[in-house]
Amino acid sequence: SPATELVARYHMPLRHLKRVRVQFNPFDSRTTAAREFLARITTSKATASNPECTVEPRVRNDDAPPVIFVEFANGVKDQFNVHRMTVNQINERIDTVSKQMETKQSLVDAGLKFEDLKFNVKGT
Repeated sequence: SPATELVARYHMPLRHLKRVRVQFNPFDSRTTAAREFLARITTSKATASNPECTVEPRVRNDDAPPVIFVEFANGVKDQFNVHRMTVNQINERIDTVSKQMETKQSLVDAGLKFEDLKFNVKGT
């Protein structure tokens, strides 16, 4: 179906994630982004990007806003209400931390530490 193709095309890579928990009430109109995010992270392509990542959907029956909790491979944890977010904003938030992890790992691989880098910023 076209919806399945759309979800498959826009998967969320899990490579830097250890665990993801998506909590929502399916009858709450504020859960669109949470449900779409869950659909993206459970595609075969997304799960293949990190088979070790645990995805925990939690269906609730209360009025609390939808919540996503993520634990990154480096131990960093993040939890946020997503009732006012789009699925792309959720992806961007997770992707920002993932990119920071990649940068730090690249520095380590090059024998450097972020703290050792000197920045010459003019005008400060």
